[in-house]
Amino acid sequence: MIFLGLIQFLLAFDAATSQMAIVDRLLNVYAKMGFTYREERFLDNLPILDSYDFVIIGAGPGGAVTANRLSENPKWTVLLLEAGIEGNLYTDIPALNIIFGFTNYNWKYVTESQPELMCRGMTNKRCSWPSGKGVGGTTIWNGLMWTRCPASDFDEWEAMGNPGWGYQSMLKNFLKVENVSIPELRDSPYHSTTGPVGVQYPFRTQISDVFMNAGREFGYDWVDYNNPKTPTGFSRTQISARNGRRVDAATAYLLPIKNRQNLHVLKNAFVNRVIIDENTKTATGVEFVKNENTRVVSAKKEVILSAGTFNTPKLLMLSGIGPAEHLKSNGIKVIQDSPAVGQNLQEHISPLTVVTINSSISYNIRKLAPIIMPAFREWVSNGGGILSSNVAEVIGYVKTDPSLSKPDIEMIFSPVSIAADDGILLRRYFGISEETYETTFAPINQRESFTICPLGMYPKSKGEIRLNSSNPVDPPVIITNFLKEPEDVKNMVDAQKLVQKILETESMKKIGARLYDKPVLGCEEFEFGTDEYFECSVRTITMQFHHQCCTARMGPNPEDSVVSPRLRVHGVKNLRVVDASVMPKIPGAHTMSVTYAIAENAADIIKEDWSNEI
Repeated sequence: MIFLGLIQFLLAFDAATSQMAIVDRLLNVYAKMGFTYREERFLDNLPILDSYDFVIIGAGPGGAVTANRLSENPKWTVLLLEAGIEGNLYTDIPALNIIFGFTNYNWKYVTESQPELMCRGMTNKRCSWPSGKGVGGTTIWNGLMWTRCPASDFDEWEAMGNPGWGYQSMLKNFLKVENVSIPELRDSPYHSTTGPVGVQYPFRTQISDVFMNAGREFGYDWVDYNNPKTPTGFSRTQISARNGRRVDAATAYLLPIKNRQNLHVLKNAFVNRVIIDENTKTATGVEFVKNENTRVVSAKKEVILSAGTFNTPKLLMLSGIGPAEHLKSNGIKVIQDSPAVGQNLQEHISPLTVVTINSSISYNIRKLAPIIMPAFREWVSNGGGILSSNVAEVIGYVKTDPSLSKPDIEMIFSPVSIAADDGILLRRYFGISEETYETTFAPINQRESFTICPLGMYPKSKGEIRLNSSNPVDPPVIITNFLKEPEDVKNMVDAQKLVQKILETESMKKIGARLYDKPVLGCEEFEFGTDEYFECSVRTITMQFHHQCCTARMGPNPEDSVVSPRLRVHGVKNLRVVDASVMPKIPGAHTMSVTYAIAENAADIIKEDWSNEI
């Protein structure tokens, strides 16, 4: 581990030729320890083939799982194309996840400005919207939160005309993915100890116990929220890690099969479009750029898009599949008029609720700075210590209305607040403007405080993805429409009232917990704690959780869906989608585990469809 860190350190320097020769030798050793990438100068520059049975675009959980499962058939050749690079020692550290939002592991997309609805206090009045780029996708640096959602969410998918996507089918796939090491869950019929993705609890801070106890006082049990019988309650967060180290899609599904000869992986490969025969409407290959050279690779059976909720619809439209008028306006020839491409964008949002305390059990940069090196040594040696925290250690599933059949709010607890680092990293990561931060939160810089983010699990508002132009390099246009629907506004107001109520428990009173009540910049005209103030607060600082989905939704009707229940793109042969964009509606879950399960299900579907060759 330390050896890998040394290599990355050496790479940061413009060394002399002789020194670079030494670095090259080290990198050669390093490369051979990981996945055997094609066209990698430290791995003999092994070329890719001219054609493969399956060409998969994107190495996130959708693409990595699908590549693994399809290449189980030794007769099939599979190429996995990824625009980014692989993770490293530091991306494996759970507590450092936010840092990588500032690197090339992030596509760094931002939304269109809609200040009448949301993000008024964000930089340029636009929400930043992180999205993973690399071998492993967002699983390289996300918050690792392993949640599935209530069982009825999947049964709703099936009821929308998608057979095979109900809870029982999805449970089978969750069990195929998961390898839980939490002692009290290992024998549960709703968990598995045989899958490739490790699941455990994160590091436990003292203040997280306070929140757990407050949840119980608030009337909620301590539960396994991934058990369909107990979707409501409080729990330590289940995270995708093993022995304190992040498990991403690459380490789970690609590294264990690095010697599989019929699977080739090409990183730093930016895809321009899917090549489609206009006469037969059949996907025949992929155009991509590698080392500034534009190339084409053919697909004998299928092209599979796993580029994610933003880039999958973008690539479909660049390839001539999408709303006809929009394609024409960008000078793109229409191959298949598919009005639902890029529509139905959904995401979980939350207000930012900061809680101040009079006890010294929260965390800030002043406390962490002196212990960071000892913590790093502890993490390297045994995976323990504070660096194995995902910084979101407890979640509580609660109801804004007791009569609801399932929870509608997820309370996410963090032992730090936005003011923990004087606005150096956290406010920039979340996209909060300097003016908003300095006016609103600077007065409590490094004060004892923590965060409860009450996430709305079932938003009604829907946005869309559109093209900037016909140039593949241009980022997509992201129109969120957050808080457009009145039901979402009411849900966010009610959620903040729930936070107020949980602070009234004895556990919270003992540490002097109080909702930070300096008005958010722009909301001074409203009395703090009123419905009007809470609405203004969430419209000004609009938090979202990188759970974007549903822009290539599955369904039986080509007018309001993009792919069939078997994930084939409507109207085009030999083209499928396998990622979070196919979800017909947003589940009440962090979407990572759901995307893994979707991909496992998709791989079985594809194998079944080509079963005459197996």
